[in-house]
Amino acid sequence: MVRSLDKKWKEFLFAFSGFGPNLLMVLMGAYFTDAINPSAMLTTTGVNYQIFASKACYILPAVFPILYAISKAFDGIIDVPFAHITDTLSTKWGRRRPAIAVCFLPMVISYVLCWIPIGGPEGQLLNTIWIVFWSLVFFSTYTMCLIAFYGSLSSVCESEPQRLRVSTYKSFFDTISYCLVYALVPLLLGATKLHIDKFVLFCGVPLMLTMIIPLFMIKEGAKYGYPEDYGEAPKKVTFKESLALTFKNKTFVRWLIVNCCTYFGLQMFLVGMNAMIIGGMGMNGGEMAILNTCAFAPVPIMLYLFNKLKAKKGIRFAYQTCLVGFAIAILSFFFGSTLIMGDNKMAKMIIGCVGGVCGSWAIGSFFMMPYHITAQIASVEEQLTKKNHSAMYFAANALFTSIVGAISGSLIYETIKNLFFSTEGGVVWAKGTAEGGVITDALTNAATSLGVDPSTVFNLGTTIVPFIVAATCILGVILAFKMPKDYTPAIVAKELKKQNPDLDISSVENDDEFVKEEKGEILFVQIGLSILSGFIFGFIWPIFMLKDVKTFTDKKFNRMGLWALSCFVPFASIYTAIKADNVIVEKINALGGNAKSSKVLFIIFGIIFPILPVNLVTLSILQHKVNKVYKLEGKAE
Repeated sequence: MVRSLDKKWKEFLFAFSGFGPNLLMVLMGAYFTDAINPSAMLTTTGVNYQIFASKACYILPAVFPILYAISKAFDGIIDVPFAHITDTLSTKWGRRRPAIAVCFLPMVISYVLCWIPIGGPEGQLLNTIWIVFWSLVFFSTYTMCLIAFYGSLSSVCESEPQRLRVSTYKSFFDTISYCLVYALVPLLLGATKLHIDKFVLFCGVPLMLTMIIPLFMIKEGAKYGYPEDYGEAPKKVTFKESLALTFKNKTFVRWLIVNCCTYFGLQMFLVGMNAMIIGGMGMNGGEMAILNTCAFAPVPIMLYLFNKLKAKKGIRFAYQTCLVGFAIAILSFFFGSTLIMGDNKMAKMIIGCVGGVCGSWAIGSFFMMPYHITAQIASVEEQLTKKNHSAMYFAANALFTSIVGAISGSLIYETIKNLFFSTEGGVVWAKGTAEGGVITDALTNAATSLGVDPSTVFNLGTTIVPFIVAATCILGVILAFKMPKDYTPAIVAKELKKQNPDLDISSVENDDEFVKEEKGEILFVQIGLSILSGFIFGFIWPIFMLKDVKTFTDKKFNRMGLWALSCFVPFASIYTAIKADNVIVEKINALGGNAKSSKVLFIIFGIIFPILPVNLVTLSILQHKVNKVYKLEGKAE
């Protein structure tokens, strides 16, 4: 057996392999369904680049949620036979690599075609059939690639600490994906003036190439003698036996149940987040970037604290605190909504930012836990029984999360987002229309049906999503008490021995070596990830903001010079912030607004956070003032 991750940089690169496809999947989950049916994505001014070229509904809203949910559920079902194929495939190129190679091109092509509804805004039936078909192809091929990739983890890694490191690296890249999608993309759409479909096709699809990396890093096949018959091979596991081993493993099943609760709420939250911020809270793209930065920037630091808490109290307790924290965080979308706060934008921002920071405690663990625990259980089982069917565990996980995700994010959310209610009374189901060349949005149709002023009408779906998500998180907390306290190799082995008393677990009974190595290495990993992930958005954000500031003045304003100075020279950000603030304040007052200098705050926070990428407070203040300029000019999104 060839353990190919024999250097630290290879661990990092291997974890990066799924970055492209995962980023594109996150983009699809975050923007796609609201782009083709923007019922909950309503803005009163400016252009919304998160939808297609018009505000019309491109699909049949009564049928599409059902068919789209079926396609996602089918994706989960087909994972099981796919996993068995990649677990048992025997070719001269290996078993994992052929699955990735065969599915890569269909994955890319089908993804592209999903974003091109050939029927236009009036061909709703044709678009519904077209999108559902190609989404079936994409979900299936995407999952086959990722299952083969995940399934290789138990063979490319040497030990539990190495698997934990790779899982943490993957969590880092997942964090980057979500940070880019939810915080940076709204800014990029406005800066490039591209609607989301064009942006995805031109800027996103090339990143799919990262999925080719495992083809060069997984060392298997005739050349390496594993897992083929040319060398030592693991015991063959039949499809029936693989299913039995997976679903009779109580340690895995208990985790699976809790993860399904988490995923139900998480998927509904992710697909509805943009609608809750833009439609529910009345934020624009720049303000949405601020809220999402508060949620994603602290994730690596939270992961470090999570591992500290896990070491003292066990992974179960640490994960339960994450579920509680996320339940509290998600409710901020309701209390910070226009329904509750009206037009008090500052109150909304404060509630949203605080909720985002609270939610960051959970986000990192949600990325890491499914990968880490599943790989850990599969690896220990292989070590004790010599039976390698690790992909089946990931497939089982994908099966059930696909089903609950399809129910929550596709069937339920895509249906309830077409429901509207009025504070004057009444609930109505409405959709955007494109009839006779006249495009009418869903909110206007709802107000007409209810016979009320549009200002009294709100989207029911974005209003109740926070309560549904919070309820599933609390259910997950309760069910988690059935999980073991931790998932170290010794504990997993003992759980397996309870089911099979004849199993010899002497080779993994001692966790001392793991604990010693974990203390020496995980701290280093988390510090590195905090620098790379937690503040990466802080390097990108000022580029776009200073570009806006430069357009507000005819005086000399060296945008890139100020950016480089404030990002790499300690305390120089104070000068940049004050200079930019002077330009913005002058512009606001010239437009008839009222703004004052924030010089004192910039000095205080510039001393506390000496370089701009970590000074999110200063960035948020400046961005808020930039948004005020655009609002005064009538250009706010």
